[in-house]
Amino acid sequence: MEIGRVINDRYLLQRIVRQGQVCTIYQGIDQRLQRGVAVKVVPIAYAHVYKASVRLTSQFSHPNIIGLYDMISEPESLYLVQEFIEGDNFATLLNMPLTPYDVADIGSQFCQALLYASFANSTRRVSHGDLTPAAILRERNGLVHVNNFALPSDISYFTAWNVLGGEGIIVSDRELPWGVYSDGRQADDTRSVGLLLYQLLTSRPTGSLAVEPPADGRLRFMRNTPPELCELVARAVVRQHPQHINTLDVLYTELKTLSEALEPAQPLEINMVYQQAPVQPGQPRPFQPMPSTGKLVTPLSMKENSPVGVTSGRGGSGYLENIPPLPATEPSPAGPVVPNISTRLVAARQAAYHETGNQAHRRPSLTVLILLCLVVFALFFIVGYFGGHLLFPQ
Repeated sequence: MEIGRVINDRYLLQRIVRQGQVCTIYQGIDQRLQRGVAVKVVPIAYAHVYKASVRLTSQFSHPNIIGLYDMISEPESLYLVQEFIEGDNFATLLNMPLTPYDVADIGSQFCQALLYASFANSTRRVSHGDLTPAAILRERNGLVHVNNFALPSDISYFTAWNVLGGEGIIVSDRELPWGVYSDGRQADDTRSVGLLLYQLLTSRPTGSLAVEPPADGRLRFMRNTPPELCELVARAVVRQHPQHINTLDVLYTELKTLSEALEPAQPLEINMVYQQAPVQPGQPRPFQPMPSTGKLVTPLSMKENSPVGVTSGRGGSGYLENIPPLPATEPSPAGPVVPNISTRLVAARQAAYHETGNQAHRRPSLTVLILLCLVVFALFFIVGYFGGHLLFPQ
């Protein structure tokens, strides 16, 4: 138990994050830089394998790849200090309500990480070789991270999943050092992406920590999975598929196109803003519009779908004909914008109320009229009284 130990007078081990087949991973803190780190403790018997991996990947810098900070070698263990990711592992993803868009987006991020490793350096192209559920983390904001590049393949994992269209090829080019790029290994990595996506899309009991390969080797997807996504995963997994995908760039392009087509429309909020004229003393208050109780929502325009082959969501082998994309809609002629119309209506109402108020202000009030009538009556009374005395003296 190494919890509480400080490695190299710098890295404090705080808690165990995961116990793997070979390594133990701790959450720790870099006491010099005051940042969280993940420390992978490797037994000395496997140190040479991980050192070879570090030599191939130490220069990697990509948002979808977990970064390496430091490596400390001790007589009994090798310590790899890595970027700490606060997120969900693959077992957690299996129990999350992922949408088809989420799965397609996760797959495209897998491909981005693998493509970066394959082409980051023309003299040092790297194949992953061990893309299994243990190599995946996903942040709560949706950013996916891939780990364990250039390590020996988990032969038991790939042997078990070989029943699903593997055609007897467990891993390719086993005579090459781990991580060294080859076309066969890129095909293996491409199929590994398909296997991970299939596990996210297939039916499984609630609370499952892993998915077992189907004994009969047939693909079975959950209901309501889009046929286009089922077909794309099948093309990546089944090596004998008529349209088999064995390169990462092709799989990435199709996953990206599909994820854009499946992406839910975001609501567009329009705020009605106008400037209220100041109220002069003695004038009635202008018209005040009632506050809105809801939001004006306008869906974004639909995205075009690239035509792809489609299978049924139950592992069938039937295909639908390619459907051409819908023609682009001509933009409507420019017209008045909703907020401008509302502003003009409010301004017109204000002007009308101001005019009414000015007219009301110019009219004599009722009190003045009554006083004026009393004065006129008094004058007539006085004139009549004295005139009567003059004309008819007593």
